Amino acid sequence: MSEVAFAPVGVAVFGVSTPFAYWGFHLARQVIEAIAGQTLHLHITSLAQLREGFARRAGGSVVVTSDFPDAELARFVCGSGLPLIAFSDDPGDTLDWTIKTRQLSPLDAARFNSRLFSTLALPFAADRTLLIAAARNEPPERIVAAIVEHLFPGRGEWLASRTFEFLVESGAIARDKTVERSEYRAAEAGPPTRSLADARRAIGAYGELMTGRWPEQIEWPLELFTRLDNRAIGAAIDLTGPARALFYGPYLNLPIGDWIARVEFEIDGALSGVEALADVRVNEAITEKSFEMPAKGIFAYELSFHVADPHHPIEIRLFTKKSAIEGVFLPRSVKVRPQPRGGV
Repeated sequence: MSEVAFAPVGVAVFGVSTPFAYWGFHLARQVIEAIAGQTLHLHITSLAQLREGFARRAGGSVVVTSDFPDAELARFVCGSGLPLIAFSDDPGDTLDWTIKTRQLSPLDAARFNSRLFSTLALPFAADRTLLIAAARNEPPERIVAAIVEHLFPGRGEWLASRTFEFLVESGAIARDKTVERSEYRAAEAGPPTRSLADARRAIGAYGELMTGRWPEQIEWPLELFTRLDNRAIGAAIDLTGPARALFYGPYLNLPIGDWIARVEFEIDGALSGVEALADVRVNEAITEKSFEMPAKGIFAYELSFHVADPHHPIEIRLFTKKSAIEGVFLPRSVKVRPQPRGGV
């Protein structure tokens, strides 16, 4: 495209599993090929795949793309010095796309998306990441200009303008649109259901991760928790009876790091005392604590835990350790918050 010779470049591009991110993966490769020539594209999920792909490199540029990196790949790329680009999308639209394309229930789609967002949290939050958020009616020319400036800084507007016109004229991208938002939701989708509303609430709490920020707190809807009596999670639990699990869940994921879970509950009529065991399980690692439930009132307990791999779901459980002769128990909220973290 250009008479000016540009040295080969390498870049890692991350994005959620939606049409906008796939469009972004394609765009990044097209931009680099237009400016720097021959480009090897590696769409991968693991560090082993990255090493295998680099062995095939013939000296040109390399574009690494991933929408579901494992923990090892995310850590390596964030510490590698490679320029990073991330394409984020609206959490609600991402949920709709997951339901449509993976044929999942709303709550299972929310669990899948919590895993997706958690795996992408590190590269999205890295200091040298160019984060491109999906926006309706976002001009493709502006996105091309941002990528060109990120990868070839200080070249002036002429390079971005010529690259954009070249890509449009060659048919690589459209001049005036990125993707059609109507693609995201199934045509036969009916009116919103209660489970869809719960799923949107669950995944909406992860929205900050898609802007490159760590959330101060994530609240997990109680509807994603299970109780053994199969009654609604919002109904009071009769503590009378043998030792047993009171509730467990939500099997959502969190980014790598140290977290604190806070479970708030209400109890009444437990005058004889109820001994409880609470734990958090991440893969095979279990953090637990025992405590005596109060007789009456609103109380909370906290548990600290570590996430080493965002692909493993979190399970929070609460048990009674001994049989009880009285009392009712009502869960009120389950929240998690990150402990202070260093830079990426």
